[in-house]
Amino acid sequence: MKKSLLSLILLALAANPTFAQDANFDSAHAFYLGAGTGADLPGSQWNSDYYIGGGAQVLAGYELDPNWAAQLNLEQWFFIGGSDSLYNLRALFEAKYSFAGQGWQPYLLAGAGPIFQALYPSGDSTANFDALVGAGLQFDLAPRTHWYLEAKYNFIVSQTTTFTDLPVSTGVWVGL
Repeated sequence: MKKSLLSLILLALAANPTFAQDANFDSAHAFYLGAGTGADLPGSQWNSDYYIGGGAQVLAGYELDPNWAAQLNLEQWFFIGGSDSLYNLRALFEAKYSFAGQGWQPYLLAGAGPIFQALYPSGDSTANFDALVGAGLQFDLAPRTHWYLEAKYNFIVSQTTTFTDLPVSTGVWVGL
């Protein structure tokens, strides 16, 4: 009886179009790499001397299916204000959901990871936790090559307070 029930459930899942493989999805090209640059706007609890930061990002991802991807995003942001400079390095593990579209696709991001911050010239440094939500658009430049524009809202949780910032990035990612 248990084997029959299990077989019936597996058959139902296999026949369900929700679990069916997309005919246009090429699993041989599921890995991708990207790089971008942008600006980071400080939010709440930041030093008022910091107006805007600049930086870059590199990312590596794996497309699980045509809509879902998991990616590791390494970002570095520099803020200069008054007599201080702040350096942020983030290693974010992100889930990406891309909506279907012809030529361009909107997408949503959510993730978390560590952020390492160093203040100069004092040399003070700290490691904190960063959580994010974001949205973006990716445009097809060629098969497996996309230009993206995205914005993320980050929550940096320290021992004493929570900071927020809004990095806006643009770049290119290429399927391998």
